[in-house]
Amino acid sequence: MIKTAVNLYSTDLLPKKQRLTFIRLMLALAFLCGCSAVLYAVGLWHADELQTLNQQASTEKNSLKNQKSQLEQQIAARKPNGDLVAKVELEQQRLDLKKLLKDELSQRNTLISQGYSPMLTDLAAVADSSVWLSHITIEQQKNDAQRIEFEGYGRHPQSIPLWIDKLKTTSTLKGYAFSAMTMDRGEAQPLAFKLISQPIAKESAQ
Repeated sequence: MIKTAVNLYSTDLLPKKQRLTFIRLMLALAFLCGCSAVLYAVGLWHADELQTLNQQASTEKNSLKNQKSQLEQQIAARKPNGDLVAKVELEQQRLDLKKLLKDELSQRNTLISQGYSPMLTDLAAVADSSVWLSHITIEQQKNDAQRIEFEGYGRHPQSIPLWIDKLKTTSTLKGYAFSAMTMDRGEAQPLAFKLISQPIAKESAQ
């Protein structure tokens, strides 16, 4: 059999089949548009939610601001109770006076305790078996002078003046004037005496 037609074109010369066709391109565009529409709708929903929350926060802020203004007005309208204020001031004055009294007593106790120690040392140095003390009182006066009282007993009437002469030689009672009062409690009984000592300068000033 004789061929009457000759094919001069090979398969390589034929156009290649394209993967991206028009239909596929349209489908991809439609998918992108759908995704964009969904994202846009979600964005609008979130924006609406944020706007709603912002409005609620603004409303709550205004409400709190109004409450604050009302409370400030109520506080400004309130006045302190006059009786309570006077009572507080009185108690404060009493407290201040008590503090001053406490400080004064503490200072006096310190002065008295400081005065007792050297005086007891001097009394021990001039101790006499014929005289013994039962009570000692030190009174701090306004001009920082001390008024001292001794109470005790003497075995013999002459023992008390002799003991007083010894007191005048001590360092703590040097420069003090003494006055004594004795009382006889009967025969064979010791003499009770009360001795008051004050600085000589104070007595002369009086």
